Amino acid sequence: MSESVVKAPNKSVSLQTLKLPTVSQQGMKALEMISAKDLKFKELESILSSDPMLMGILIKYANSPMYRRHVETTNVRQAMNLLGVDIVKSAILICTMRSYCEPSNPAKEMLWEKSKHLSLMAKLLARKTSRKLADEVELTAMMSEMGGFVLSTNFVDEYQTVVAQAKEKQIAIEDEELYYFGLNRADVTALTLEKLRLPQTTLEVLDGYYKREIPDEAKTEADKQLVILKLASVLIAYESKRELIKKDSLCLSLFEIAGLADINIDRLMDAYADEVAEGVSF
Repeated sequence: MSESVVKAPNKSVSLQTLKLPTVSQQGMKALEMISAKDLKFKELESILSSDPMLMGILIKYANSPMYRRHVETTNVRQAMNLLGVDIVKSAILICTMRSYCEPSNPAKEMLWEKSKHLSLMAKLLARKTSRKLADEVELTAMMSEMGGFVLSTNFVDEYQTVVAQAKEKQIAIEDEELYYFGLNRADVTALTLEKLRLPQTTLEVLDGYYKREIPDEAKTEADKQLVILKLASVLIAYESKRELIKKDSLCLSLFEIAGLADINIDRLMDAYADEVAEGVSF
């Protein structure tokens, strides 16, 4: 593998100088309302309906293969009834991410696609245990590329070089980010997610994910999410080589730790392929 011939920029870039994503005014109102002890459903519906992008994502979410029913969801109230407030919260944060991504930026689109596919696979796996875990790990997976989004927004041209160099070296993009920017993706993500008021569990899971940690047992909520995320990433990497999944010791170990040793791997991969073909929820 060749060494990078690109000179790294100033490695003294401060985290505090980075431009971070912000939740819209309506999104913030909705998050505060969801967090309140006395949830006012009609007011929440009104707030969500007043934000066209958020409303669109909610309705698309409700009509996605994972959630849709026989009758098409056409408004916010129907979407809220179908999805529940936890998924509404996720949709607000995903809307924030989407508005932060410029469609004309290839690097961001690549990161967005990676987030979506990891989220889909993780949710399919987690649903074999509980819907609550599935909803939680879906959001965590969607946030997995947040550090990359932030860096690619603050260093638009330079980030294209980072992607190219990572591909040439055959290393993870986050490793090249660290070399090129002198910024650790975990730190960038943590700062961003704290601003977005995400749970501490999400921060813990992603920190372990970036450090490539694998717990021996899934004792805590964070352990469960971390194992699912790692397993999802490995399965996606093996998507075109399914026969390797049943032989790979890491895959088999992760299935065991996640409590999914008896899962039908072919059905799981077929479900993933079908949903990718139909279009991921958001």
